Amino acid sequence: MPTSLSNRRRKQISSLTRRKGRNEHNQTLIESRRALASAIEAGAPMVELVVAEDARHDPEVQSLVDRAGVPVSVTDPETLQKITDVQSPQGVLGVVQRPLASPEGVREAVGKNGTVLLLDGVQDPGNVGTLVRTAAWFGVGGVIAGPGTAGLFHPKVMRAAAGGQWDVACARSPSLPDELDDLRRAGYALYGADLQGTRADAWVPRRPSALVLGSEAHGLGAAVLGRLDESVAIPGAATRRGTESLNVAVAAGILVYEWTG
Repeated sequence: MPTSLSNRRRKQISSLTRRKGRNEHNQTLIESRRALASAIEAGAPMVELVVAEDARHDPEVQSLVDRAGVPVSVTDPETLQKITDVQSPQGVLGVVQRPLASPEGVREAVGKNGTVLLLDGVQDPGNVGTLVRTAAWFGVGGVIAGPGTAGLFHPKVMRAAAGGQWDVACARSPSLPDELDDLRRAGYALYGADLQGTRADAWVPRRPSALVLGSEAHGLGAAVLGRLDESVAIPGAATRRGTESLNVAVAAGILVYEWTG
């Protein structure tokens, strides 16, 4: 039976748009009907749905409520709008537990033959979400975000990832150089994207392995570059003049395709 959204719970849910709130409650938001349907289908750890009063009897919303099988709170459309950071929350909002693993947990989930994608200072949430989505599509086992990378469960990352967080193990590491050292000790080959590297079409990656992607502005840090077994490049056309680099998400699509075979 739906209940009215309390002021206390409204503040808690609203705090999930910020990293501090997500860390405190270990929850995040799902902000569209399509994303909610995907999360429910994937068995995501749903906590609660918040439904706008004017959407309570919408058949699509009612189907989500029935399938989610979690408590439902009702509020007015204006309050629902204020809770989220999207223009149109489509009358329903999901609260879900963050399945955030430790880096060790990612390695265990990936197994002895797997692949791990590491993100070095990728700040844009849209790019990070697209990278998670790309990793999930091509069957990468895990994604580890280093310092300076947008939160893997930031609502904007969630939207861009299109459900990718339910298909890959996600973790955060305070030090990518230390993480690479741990991966090497576990038998992983270490690769990274760099303009001076081996051409992607000549790259012969092995398993298990890790691939590191950096920001478009700064690339990979020196401490990361110094730990790689091999760097990999995507050469551009000789005629380019003003285009300085590929978008990191576009580059990831090319490299991850080559990497996973």
